[in-house]
Amino acid sequence: MSSFAESYDRYRPRPPEALLDLLTRLAGVERPALVVDLGTGTGLPARAWVDRAHRVVGIEPDDAMRSVAEEQRGGVEYVAAGASETRLPDGSADVVTASQSLHWMELGPTFAEVARILRPGGVFAAYDYDITPVVQPEVDAAFEAVAEAAVALRQETGLISPWTRRHAHTKREHLAAMHASGAFSYVRETVLHSVEPGDAERLLGIVRSLGAVEVHRDRLSFDELERVTQRVLGNRVMPFWFGYRVRLGIR
Repeated sequence: MSSFAESYDRYRPRPPEALLDLLTRLAGVERPALVVDLGTGTGLPARAWVDRAHRVVGIEPDDAMRSVAEEQRGGVEYVAAGASETRLPDGSADVVTASQSLHWMELGPTFAEVARILRPGGVFAAYDYDITPVVQPEVDAAFEAVAEAAVALRQETGLISPWTRRHAHTKREHLAAMHASGAFSYVRETVLHSVEPGDAERLLGIVRSLGAVEVHRDRLSFDELERVTQRVLGNRVMPFWFGYRVRLGIR
Protein backbone atom coordinates (compact mmCIF):
# COMPACT_ATOMS: atom_id res chain seq x y z
CA MET A 1 0.00 0.00 0.00
CA SER A 2 1.50 3.38 -0.95
CA SER A 3 1.87 5.89 1.88
CA PHE A 4 0.09 8.50 -0.23
CA ALA A 5 -2.93 6.29 -0.88
CA GLU A 6 -3.01 5.12 2.74
CA SER A 7 -2.97 8.67 4.09
CA TYR A 8 -5.59 9.72 1.58
CA ASP A 9 -8.00 6.97 2.57
CA ARG A 10 -7.43 7.34 6.30
CA TYR A 11 -7.55 11.10 6.74
CA ARG A 12 -9.59 12.70 3.94
CA PRO A 13 -13.25 13.58 4.66
CA ARG A 14 -16.22 11.40 3.71
CA PRO A 15 -19.04 12.73 1.51
CA PRO A 16 -21.72 14.51 3.58
CA GLU A 17 -24.93 12.58 4.18
CA ALA A 18 -26.79 15.70 3.04
CA LEU A 19 -25.15 15.38 -0.37
CA LEU A 20 -26.24 11.76 -0.76
CA ASP A 21 -29.77 12.75 0.30
CA LEU A 22 -29.79 15.59 -2.23
CA LEU A 23 -28.56 13.52 -5.16
CA THR A 24 -31.01 10.72 -4.43
CA ARG A 25 -33.89 13.20 -4.33
CA LEU A 26 -32.79 14.96 -7.52
CA ALA A 27 -32.58 11.58 -9.26
CA GLY A 28 -36.20 10.98 -8.25
CA VAL A 29 -35.63 7.58 -6.67
CA GLU A 30 -35.67 6.16 -3.15
CA ARG A 31 -32.65 3.94 -3.81
CA PRO A 32 -30.55 4.42 -6.95
CA ALA A 33 -30.19 1.34 -9.13
CA LEU A 34 -26.62 2.32 -10.05
CA VAL A 35 -24.25 4.98 -8.73
CA VAL A 36 -20.99 5.49 -10.62
CA ASP A 37 -18.09 7.37 -9.04
CA LEU A 38 -15.49 8.67 -11.50
CA GLY A 39 -11.89 8.93 -10.32
CA THR A 40 -12.85 7.21 -7.10
CA GLY A 41 -9.25 6.97 -5.84
CA THR A 42 -9.20 4.76 -2.76
CA GLY A 43 -12.98 4.38 -2.94
CA LEU A 44 -13.96 6.81 -0.18
CA PRO A 45 -16.77 8.49 -2.16
CA ALA A 46 -17.97 5.21 -3.66
CA ARG A 47 -18.18 3.38 -0.32
CA ALA A 48 -20.47 6.10 1.04
CA TRP A 49 -23.21 4.81 -1.32
CA VAL A 50 -23.05 1.11 -0.46
CA ASP A 51 -26.00 1.13 1.93
CA ARG A 52 -27.97 3.59 -0.19
CA ALA A 53 -27.83 2.14 -3.71
CA HIS A 54 -28.46 -1.26 -5.26
CA ARG A 55 -25.14 -1.18 -7.12
CA VAL A 56 -22.06 1.03 -6.84
CA VAL A 57 -19.21 1.15 -9.38
CA GLY A 58 -15.95 3.03 -8.81
CA ILE A 59 -13.92 4.03 -11.87
CA GLU A 60 -10.20 4.49 -11.17
CA PRO A 61 -7.26 4.34 -13.61
CA ASP A 62 -4.46 4.63 -11.02
CA ASP A 63 -3.26 1.19 -9.91
CA ALA A 64 -1.95 2.26 -6.49
CA MET A 65 -5.16 4.03 -5.48
CA ARG A 66 -7.39 1.30 -6.89
CA SER A 67 -5.47 -1.43 -5.03
CA VAL A 68 -6.25 0.30 -1.73
CA ALA A 69 -9.90 0.56 -2.76
CA GLU A 70 -10.07 -3.13 -3.67
CA GLU A 71 -8.59 -4.16 -0.32
CA GLN A 72 -11.56 -2.46 1.35
CA ARG A 73 -14.05 -3.44 -1.31
CA GLY A 74 -17.09 -3.06 0.94
CA GLY A 75 -19.69 -3.77 -1.72
CA VAL A 76 -18.23 -1.56 -4.46
CA GLU A 77 -17.23 -2.85 -7.90
CA TYR A 78 -14.00 -1.25 -9.14
CA VAL A 79 -13.13 -0.81 -12.79
CA ALA A 80 -9.65 0.02 -14.10
CA ALA A 81 -10.69 2.69 -16.59
CA GLY A 82 -10.68 6.39 -17.31
CA ALA A 83 -13.65 8.68 -16.80
CA SER A 84 -14.27 8.99 -20.52
CA GLU A 85 -14.29 5.22 -21.18
CA THR A 86 -16.19 3.52 -18.35
CA ARG A 87 -17.47 0.66 -20.54
CA LEU A 88 -20.81 0.79 -18.69
CA PRO A 89 -24.10 0.41 -20.61
CA ASP A 90 -25.97 3.39 -22.06
CA GLY A 91 -28.53 4.96 -19.72
CA SER A 92 -27.72 2.64 -16.85
CA ALA A 93 -26.89 5.06 -14.02
CA ASP A 94 -29.19 7.11 -11.80
CA VAL A 95 -26.29 9.06 -10.26
CA VAL A 96 -22.75 9.78 -11.47
CA THR A 97 -20.29 11.58 -9.23
CA ALA A 98 -16.77 12.97 -9.41
CA SER A 99 -15.43 13.70 -5.93
CA GLN A 100 -12.31 15.86 -5.79
CA SER A 101 -11.35 14.44 -9.18
CA LEU A 102 -12.93 16.24 -12.15
CA HIS A 103 -9.99 18.67 -12.41
CA TRP A 104 -7.77 15.75 -13.48
CA MET A 105 -10.09 14.72 -16.31
CA GLU A 106 -10.60 15.87 -19.89
CA LEU A 107 -13.88 17.72 -19.52
CA GLY A 108 -15.41 17.29 -22.98
CA PRO A 109 -14.97 13.51 -23.25
CA THR A 110 -15.90 13.06 -19.58
CA PHE A 111 -19.16 14.98 -19.91
CA ALA A 112 -20.01 13.04 -23.07
CA GLU A 113 -19.46 9.76 -21.21
CA VAL A 114 -21.51 10.94 -18.24
CA ALA A 115 -24.37 11.86 -20.60
CA ARG A 116 -24.11 8.43 -22.24
CA ILE A 117 -24.29 6.36 -19.05
CA LEU A 118 -26.88 8.50 -17.22
CA ARG A 119 -30.51 7.68 -17.86
CA PRO A 120 -32.83 10.61 -18.69
CA GLY A 121 -33.42 12.56 -15.49
CA GLY A 122 -30.29 11.16 -13.87
CA VAL A 123 -27.97 13.48 -11.97
CA PHE A 124 -24.26 14.24 -12.22
CA ALA A 125 -22.42 15.86 -9.30
CA ALA A 126 -18.85 17.12 -9.42
CA TYR A 127 -18.01 18.11 -5.87
CA ASP A 128 -14.90 19.35 -4.12
CA TYR A 129 -14.09 20.25 -0.54
CA ASP A 130 -11.80 22.97 0.74
CA ILE A 131 -8.65 21.12 1.74
CA THR A 132 -8.25 23.28 4.88
CA PRO A 133 -10.92 22.35 7.45
CA VAL A 134 -12.19 25.01 9.83
CA VAL A 135 -10.71 23.99 13.19
CA GLN A 136 -9.15 26.92 15.08
CA PRO A 137 -7.81 30.20 13.63
CA GLU A 138 -4.13 29.71 14.50
CA VAL A 139 -4.17 26.12 13.28
CA ASP A 140 -6.09 27.07 10.14
CA ALA A 141 -3.58 29.81 9.28
CA ALA A 142 -0.63 27.43 9.68
CA PHE A 143 -2.40 24.83 7.52
CA GLU A 144 -3.10 27.41 4.81
CA ALA A 145 0.59 28.41 4.77
CA VAL A 146 1.55 24.81 4.03
CA ALA A 147 -1.15 24.45 1.39
CA GLU A 148 -0.06 27.63 -0.38
CA ALA A 149 3.58 26.52 -0.31
CA ALA A 150 2.52 23.13 -1.70
CA VAL A 151 0.78 24.83 -4.63
CA ALA A 152 3.93 26.82 -5.38
CA LEU A 153 6.11 23.70 -5.18
CA ARG A 154 3.68 21.77 -7.36
CA GLN A 155 3.87 24.47 -10.02
CA GLU A 156 7.65 24.48 -9.82
CA THR A 157 8.40 20.76 -9.73
CA GLY A 158 5.23 18.69 -10.07
CA LEU A 159 6.31 16.65 -7.05
CA ILE A 160 3.34 16.92 -4.68
CA SER A 161 0.94 14.24 -5.89
CA PRO A 162 1.16 11.40 -8.43
CA TRP A 163 -1.02 13.29 -10.91
CA THR A 164 0.81 16.61 -11.06
CA ARG A 165 3.16 15.53 -13.83
CA ARG A 166 0.48 16.79 -16.21
CA HIS A 167 -1.43 20.04 -16.24
CA ALA A 168 -4.77 20.14 -14.48
CA HIS A 169 -7.40 22.75 -15.24
CA THR A 170 -8.80 24.87 -12.45
CA LYS A 171 -11.96 23.81 -10.64
CA ARG A 172 -13.44 27.26 -11.32
CA GLU A 173 -13.92 26.23 -14.95
CA HIS A 174 -16.23 23.33 -14.15
CA LEU A 175 -19.62 25.02 -13.93
CA ALA A 176 -19.17 27.00 -17.15
CA ALA A 177 -17.84 23.89 -18.90
CA MET A 178 -20.86 21.88 -17.79
CA HIS A 179 -23.17 24.58 -19.17
CA ALA A 180 -21.26 24.73 -22.45
CA SER A 181 -21.08 20.96 -22.92
CA GLY A 182 -24.71 20.50 -23.92
CA ALA A 183 -24.72 17.24 -21.96
CA PHE A 184 -27.19 18.42 -19.33
CA SER A 185 -30.68 19.90 -19.40
CA TYR A 186 -30.06 21.92 -16.23
CA VAL A 187 -26.88 22.96 -14.44
CA ARG A 188 -26.33 24.77 -11.16
CA GLU A 189 -24.00 25.01 -8.18
CA THR A 190 -24.75 24.66 -4.49
CA VAL A 191 -22.71 24.57 -1.29
CA LEU A 192 -22.79 22.15 1.63
CA HIS A 193 -20.71 21.31 4.65
CA SER A 194 -19.95 18.35 6.86
CA VAL A 195 -18.60 18.06 10.39
CA GLU A 196 -16.29 15.19 11.32
CA PRO A 197 -14.25 14.55 14.47
CA GLY A 198 -10.56 15.25 14.20
CA ASP A 199 -7.39 15.60 16.23
CA ALA A 200 -3.78 16.60 15.68
CA GLU A 201 -2.96 13.31 13.99
CA ARG A 202 -5.79 13.70 11.50
CA LEU A 203 -4.96 17.30 10.66
CA LEU A 204 -1.33 16.45 9.96
CA GLY A 205 -2.47 13.35 8.08
CA ILE A 206 -4.60 15.46 5.75
CA VAL A 207 -1.52 17.53 4.94
CA ARG A 208 0.56 14.42 4.32
CA SER A 209 -2.14 13.18 1.97
CA LEU A 210 -1.18 16.02 -0.36
CA GLY A 211 1.80 13.81 -1.26
CA ALA A 212 5.59 14.24 -0.99
CA VAL A 213 5.19 16.45 2.09
CA GLU A 214 7.77 14.66 4.24
CA VAL A 215 10.41 14.98 1.53
CA HIS A 216 9.82 18.72 1.17
CA ARG A 217 8.68 19.60 4.70
CA ASP A 218 11.40 22.28 5.06
CA ARG A 219 10.00 24.15 2.05
CA LEU A 220 6.37 23.74 3.09
CA SER A 221 6.47 25.10 6.67
CA PHE A 222 5.32 21.68 7.81
CA ASP A 223 7.38 21.75 11.02
CA GLU A 224 5.69 25.00 12.05
CA LEU A 225 2.26 23.51 11.37
CA GLU A 226 3.21 20.48 13.44
CA ARG A 227 4.29 22.68 16.38
CA VAL A 228 1.16 24.84 16.24
CA THR A 229 -1.16 21.85 15.90
CA GLN A 230 0.37 19.96 18.82
CA ARG A 231 0.36 23.07 21.03
CA VAL A 232 -3.21 24.14 20.25
CA LEU A 233 -4.95 20.78 19.89
CA GLY A 234 -2.83 18.56 22.13
CA ASN A 235 -4.72 15.31 22.59
CA ARG A 236 -8.15 16.81 22.11
CA VAL A 237 -10.70 15.65 19.55
CA MET A 238 -12.31 18.65 17.86
CA PRO A 239 -15.05 19.15 15.26
CA PHE A 240 -13.52 19.66 11.81
CA TRP A 241 -15.80 21.64 9.46
CA PHE A 242 -15.34 20.83 5.76
CA GLY A 243 -16.89 23.10 3.13
CA TYR A 244 -18.08 21.60 -0.19
CA ARG A 245 -18.82 23.12 -3.57
CA VAL A 246 -21.16 20.97 -5.64
CA ARG A 247 -21.73 21.39 -9.39
CA LEU A 248 -24.92 19.66 -10.46
CA GLY A 249 -26.02 18.58 -13.91
CA ILE A 250 -29.37 16.95 -14.74
CA ARG A 251 -29.42 14.70 -17.81
